[in-house]
Amino acid sequence: MKVLNLYIAKQALKGIAVAFIIVIALIMLIDFVESTRTLGADANLNAGQVLMMTALKTPQLIEQTVPFVVLFGLMGALYGMNRRSELIVMRASGLSAWRFLRPAMIPVIAIGVLWSLAVNPLATMAMGNYENLKDKYLGDAGTVSEQSIWLREGTEFEQTVIYAPRFNMIERTLYEAEFTVFEPDELGDLVFARRFDAKEAKLLPGGYWQLSDVLENTTNGRQQINQAVALPTTIKPKNLQESQTGAGLSPVWALPGEIRALKQAGFSSKEPEIRLHKLLSLPLTLLAMSVIAAAVSMRLTREGGTLRFMLSGAVVGFGVFFIENMIRAFGEAGAVPVKTAVWVIPALVLVCGMAYLSRIEDG
Repeated sequence: MKVLNLYIAKQALKGIAVAFIIVIALIMLIDFVESTRTLGADANLNAGQVLMMTALKTPQLIEQTVPFVVLFGLMGALYGMNRRSELIVMRASGLSAWRFLRPAMIPVIAIGVLWSLAVNPLATMAMGNYENLKDKYLGDAGTVSEQSIWLREGTEFEQTVIYAPRFNMIERTLYEAEFTVFEPDELGDLVFARRFDAKEAKLLPGGYWQLSDVLENTTNGRQQINQAVALPTTIKPKNLQESQTGAGLSPVWALPGEIRALKQAGFSSKEPEIRLHKLLSLPLTLLAMSVIAAAVSMRLTREGGTLRFMLSGAVVGFGVFFIENMIRAFGEAGAVPVKTAVWVIPALVLVCGMAYLSRIEDG
């Protein structure tokens, strides 16, 4: 029986590996062509440089497709075993579906845990390197963003809102920046305290903003001109990078700290909370996808109709993906609790899939 378990697990891993290779190849091909057309033309990069940047970007792009990789990989593996009559022989020998599906599900859970705890930080690091290379190759044309940037930080005693119409990522400098400081009044409400209008604001490694050509405005209407002002800050260079890319670059280990910082600064922390719970729930999501694949395969062994049931499995998988993203959007908007938005759909799919397997297995 141990040999049979190892064989089933090996077939499952083989199917998932093939699906990973196909998906990675497609993503890299599409992104390589797009990068050659845009980034390669703007920065005059050769094919090798574009390919290297595509490879750095791919791990984070593929993270969204991991459930589908597992779904189609397991469907392919079980379909292959069905074509070779291996599933039929197992059923005829008295093995229950739960008995021979368990070895296929254990690697799936391991993949989910490994991806969340190990691959995600590596993918985040690779994406950060991609952004650095992009800034390096594009030079000043790519580092000076003409889009405005908003930042916010603070403590329970003070809140600072930062705005700049332009910023330079390489130099970590904001241009025509406005630093508006709010402090609590006697009732605990935040009220305007002062504002600094600076021609330039440079983020220094020591945790300070270095403001130059500063006009300070206070509550009593007084204005004061300063050549330079230093303001302490908790903002990191990655916060500027995230504002430029529009995507979070925090690995799973850093998300709890990011959530605490956003709450302390008065920002909504729902987006990083959803990212954190999405990564934590990945093993459950993959397990739900494996149950869908198993349900399709069980119908194949009994009734035939390969193409029809393979397509039905794909439709169910995409339907789950669509509903899951819709519920998460409600979670980001605050209409649904974060944990509910992330965990309910995979758990519901898993329960329904197991109930369906039980029905066709035990009648």
